[in-house]
Amino acid sequence: MQGSFDQAMKVAEQAKEFMLLHLIAPIPSHYAVAYCYFSKENLSLIKKIDGQLSSKKPLDAIFIDALFSEFLSNSQNIEDNIFTPFGETLNSTLAQLDNQVSSGQAVISHLNKIEKTLGQLSVEKPLQNITTFLLNAIGQSTAQHESLSTELYKASEEVSQLKLKLEESRQEALIDTLTGLLNRRGCDKKLKALSLDNIHSSLVIDIDHFKKVNDSFGHSVGDKVIQLVAKIIKEHVTPDDIPVRYGGEEFVVVLSNKSQKFAHTMAEKIRLAIAKLKLVQRQSNTQLPPITVSIGVAELHNNMTWATLFNNADQALYQAKNSGRNRCVLASANTAA
Repeated sequence: MQGSFDQAMKVAEQAKEFMLLHLIAPIPSHYAVAYCYFSKENLSLIKKIDGQLSSKKPLDAIFIDALFSEFLSNSQNIEDNIFTPFGETLNSTLAQLDNQVSSGQAVISHLNKIEKTLGQLSVEKPLQNITTFLLNAIGQSTAQHESLSTELYKASEEVSQLKLKLEESRQEALIDTLTGLLNRRGCDKKLKALSLDNIHSSLVIDIDHFKKVNDSFGHSVGDKVIQLVAKIIKEHVTPDDIPVRYGGEEFVVVLSNKSQKFAHTMAEKIRLAIAKLKLVQRQSNTQLPPITVSIGVAELHNNMTWATLFNNADQALYQAKNSGRNRCVLASANTAA
């Protein structure tokens, strides 16, 4: 047990020195890469770092972030392979130290009684000297153990904090920062909880002529339009549904356990609510042209994958675009499954 703790501390120290040597920013994801490098658990990661070093290229943030995304972006692996084992080792070592401190305190108590008795009996001084020596030695050992326990408790608390931050980072990695909706990765994770055997529907929503908004009024206004559209989408879906900013001005909504007929009704409500938006650019007091969306609607059928469902809804979206925009179109029944 002590060996595993010592090894974990050694790897942690090597990772810290490595980051200092190469001026790597001390953030959790960078530390995770450095720790994995010295723990020698991922040969592919080690090979890439060694290759970068041998070619005398810098270990900059872009390179380290790329390694994190490639090998460690599944943050559950970091928790399972780094933080959890390290935390367990700390807790085990702390328990051992606590037992040693308790035992030492019990021995000190008995020796104090013996020293007092010896003093009362006026026995030979050497025996009292031995007792006093033992008391001092065990007292010093107990104090050292208590000091080490304090430091280890601090380390344990830091591991707990890192795990909390990791969980926060894990959740943040699933959210689109502009809209607060899920991003693609978040969508993929949510879909794993849904059964393909049930009835589900999907909306693919695209803001009409969005490029013109960006070109005419700037990206800040474009971002505001995206945020307002996302807000309306969130207001119309249920907690069981999965609203996603799929990229740029495109959104996807997975309607859990809902038919295409229900999905089409919801799509119309979303479309009409967005069409009612009236936006004014504050700096020039210029009213923006009407904001509209086109929506494709599809339903999950037997033996269909999520990718096929989204593709069917996407085809329906293109039909809506080609039919004049600002409308909802249902995927045809004979769309390829």
